[in-house]
Amino acid sequence: MRRGQAAEPAGESPAPISSQFDEIAFLYDDVMVGVPYSTWVDYVERIVEYIGHRPRRILDLCCGTGTVANILAAKGYKVTGVDISPAMIEIAGRKARKSALPVEYRVANAADLSLHTTFDLVLCLFDSLNYILEASVLQVAFYRVSAHLERGGLFIFDMNTELALAGGLFDQNNIGSRGPVLYTWKSSYEPGSRICRIDMKFLNKRGGTTEEVKMVHYQRAYDNEEVSQMLHAAGLDTQAVYHAYSFRPATSKSDRVFFVARKR
Repeated sequence: MRRGQAAEPAGESPAPISSQFDEIAFLYDDVMVGVPYSTWVDYVERIVEYIGHRPRRILDLCCGTGTVANILAAKGYKVTGVDISPAMIEIAGRKARKSALPVEYRVANAADLSLHTTFDLVLCLFDSLNYILEASVLQVAFYRVSAHLERGGLFIFDMNTELALAGGLFDQNNIGSRGPVLYTWKSSYEPGSRICRIDMKFLNKRGGTTEEVKMVHYQRAYDNEEVSQMLHAAGLDTQAVYHAYSFRPATSKSDRVFFVARKR
């Protein structure tokens, strides 16, 4: 539930993606409480070790509220986190300061990234790039990532596949749980555009009252070969496309894949 730069689906006029996540920023960590962030970080470190790379400076692209960036900083990496949502970045910075972690956070758009520095590793996790609904915009984002990587540096990111988006991945709810935030999500997939619409409703029960928040998110499915071609055009050579959380090559049965690309 993280994101880059979104474009508008035909016939729709969704709110800008930044404002959508600004709206939910104060609930985000409660909604994502069950996500095994440390396991994701461990997997990324295993990939890096397997590839034979030793990063020191890491960019966490679409960093959300900074949980992954803060874990990496606690491990000794020099980390910069960027997100399109100012509210997310505000929370991320607050969490880093509370833990005395030297993470630099900035508001930035994945397709308009200009940090005037380079990194050994760029990460973009939690299907953030699926929120980019136009291939041309995703291509620009890859160019911007490439411009921020040292030669030989790695770009690691995950994407939901068409199997996941067409198969109702986002049809979920936690109604009946005792958490402070309850939610129901219902998705619909349009094969022609490869765009999945997710109607989300949240009930915030914190503070003794119940507040309802509704929003609509969109994700697009991309073909693995299409993504690899766009990476290559941006000067990034695909090293592997893994079935999520493993070192097995992705197949038609993979619902989430991890790309590993190296800067030429």
